[in-house]
Amino acid sequence: MINNTIDITKEMGSLLASVRKNAHLTQKEIGERLGFSSRSGRVYVSRLEKGGINNPSLWLILKYLNICEKPWSAFFEKLSGIYFNKQHDKIIAQVPTTKFQSKVDRDVAKFTHSIQTKFSQKQNIEPLTQQEKEQMSVEFGKYRAIIKPIEKEITILLGDSGELPLLNQFYKAFARECYSALKKITTKARKGKVTKEISADPASSTVETKLNYIIKKWVEKGLKREILEKVKEIPLKYFQGITTEEH
Repeated sequence: MINNTIDITKEMGSLLASVRKNAHLTQKEIGERLGFSSRSGRVYVSRLEKGGINNPSLWLILKYLNICEKPWSAFFEKLSGIYFNKQHDKIIAQVPTTKFQSKVDRDVAKFTHSIQTKFSQKQNIEPLTQQEKEQMSVEFGKYRAIIKPIEKEITILLGDSGELPLLNQFYKAFARECYSALKKITTKARKGKVTKEISADPASSTVETKLNYIIKKWVEKGLKREILEKVKEIPLKYFQGITTEEH
């Protein structure tokens, strides 16, 4: 059965008020054209524009837009953008502040949008709840807040090494893989899935073995081992700093 009511929020109400004002109409005029008496119509429209009407009919909202000669698609597209920005701000508030915050903001916004489109296009997959989407975005934001300064150090290192700028993205991808491996190993250790305690210490045989494997893989792709060894130290340094703070 189709739900013919709509959940109105303050954001939607405020946008409706803006549409009305742009159409140079009063609340009383809108109310009357919606079929209310002068006084009750003004009161109803006022409450509607403040988000105070519980589940008004979708027909009423569409008629409101028709009265103001506002295209439905343009209205709901703008409303969607408002909701997205509000959700994004809520997620970013939970991400540690860094001097690269604006770049992290953009990364998280793109990631949040990709979650919505990626899962909506897949069939036979249980849709993610809003809480699950927000948690994924928060975790991604924390990750990018760490990775951004790592990538900046790599750019400086590669510049000093005289390496070709077009190879920067590959060395950064290598560093991200190293960081992810360190996090995965440490997480397994904390969950007791390994036989001995493991840290991000390069002396740890598990860490050393994994990082050497990653280096070998990227050497086979054409990157220089001596530079990879230097780049490896950057995510390792940051990861050690994070684990030290956690303890």
